[in-house]
Amino acid sequence: MTDTDRLDLATTVPLDDAVPPGATTPMPDLPSTSTGDDDTPPGTNARQFYREAWRRFPRDFGYMALTAVLLCTLYFAFPAAVLGGGFRDLFNPFVLLMFFIALFVARWLGQFERLRISWADPRPIRPVDWTPRWQQNWWTRTGSAVANPHYWLYLLHAAVVYPLAALVTVGAGALLVVGFFGPFVAGFTALRYGWQVNQWLMVNSLDQGWAWGLGFAACVVSVVASVVLLPLWSRGSVAAHYWIDFGLLGGFRAEVLEQRVAGLQASRAGAVTAEGQALRQIERDLHDGPQQRLVRLRMDLAAAERAFDKDPAASKQLIAEASEHAKDALDELRALSRGFAPPILLDRGLVAALEALVARTPIPVGLDVRLPDGLQLATEIQRNVYFTVSELLTNTTKHAGASTAGVYLGLSVDASGVWYLMVSVTDDGVGGATTREGHGIQGLMGRMQSLDGELTVSSPAGGPTEATARIPLGALNGVPTPAAR
Repeated sequence: MTDTDRLDLATTVPLDDAVPPGATTPMPDLPSTSTGDDDTPPGTNARQFYREAWRRFPRDFGYMALTAVLLCTLYFAFPAAVLGGGFRDLFNPFVLLMFFIALFVARWLGQFERLRISWADPRPIRPVDWTPRWQQNWWTRTGSAVANPHYWLYLLHAAVVYPLAALVTVGAGALLVVGFFGPFVAGFTALRYGWQVNQWLMVNSLDQGWAWGLGFAACVVSVVASVVLLPLWSRGSVAAHYWIDFGLLGGFRAEVLEQRVAGLQASRAGAVTAEGQALRQIERDLHDGPQQRLVRLRMDLAAAERAFDKDPAASKQLIAEASEHAKDALDELRALSRGFAPPILLDRGLVAALEALVARTPIPVGLDVRLPDGLQLATEIQRNVYFTVSELLTNTTKHAGASTAGVYLGLSVDASGVWYLMVSVTDDGVGGATTREGHGIQGLMGRMQSLDGELTVSSPAGGPTEATARIPLGALNGVPTPAAR
């Protein structure tokens, strides 16, 4: 039965709705680029934004409530300690030491803020390179903080920018709180001291009905406006803090480019290593399989030729054995040819090939594919992804002792806005998988490096095992667009 036949008869075991553990969150829905020429009613986007603001309000409000607490404590004490004495004694050794210690405190505060903002706003922030500039010893590594601009940006963030931004955003929220509870306080006051208010109105010749009516209307407007503006305030405040954190607490593009160059160098080395390992594997497979079959076939045919006149029955038996060897050699060559490009992969694409692979795996395997419609992947990328999944599933069935497994295929985006193809294979086996030189997982890592990607394996003793490959979408001939959904 061919792979295509298996696919047509296959049923895929469904995965849970959650992404496999450790895998990156799949690609979110892409924003619509509709114009005024479509049938979208005016104001739909505004209504959607407002509903989304209410949906995220509990988390946003929790972030802002903690911000208010930190503003009154930590972000009040730290700037006061750093800037309280001004710059008059800047060259005092004690003041210089305090500034040096403040760099590390600011780094801790910045990392804590990055953790908080990631809870409120899932958009990523570029990672920071904290590698010491001077590596001679502990003293030089510690002192190199003064040469790292990120320390000073974190200090600027913790001592100046963030307290001012928090003062504005928390102050705006405080006004909304006053606008909501103020009318109730005013109403309670009016009920208790209304006769004095009426007396004051009479003394000043003011109409009591109009005065109380206007006061009531003002209270209603204040309460309604506070409720309506509350989610907009929380969403806007979190967004403001996110962009401040993104600008001051994130890594530089130059650092990303340096990492990119280092990754390209590693990928080039990985491509050479992977190619050498693949060639050696092909040589071993050909030598141990079809070559031995063909040698035996040649010997049987030669023996049959010599025995043809003397012993026709023995000659017939040898020819039958040679036919079996020829069939076995052909089967092994076909199996090896799948190592170059399985026909179903070329004919029906990566997803169909993975479905066929899952269908013929001895254990139940769930397949979760979350790719936008119309995304075109290069043939070389599809081939490498297919064989990576195939090798991982083979290891699962042979060595992991797993009863079930899962395969996830989707997209993710990093802090720099670069999209990645994510492939994750998980199982419930015994774990303990390691990377050893010249073995399968090491070869898969080299295969991913040749695509400027990476493969990470998490396999604690007792399981579960998860292998996640990440390949930059720039290597896949394009990026997803709304039109390709």
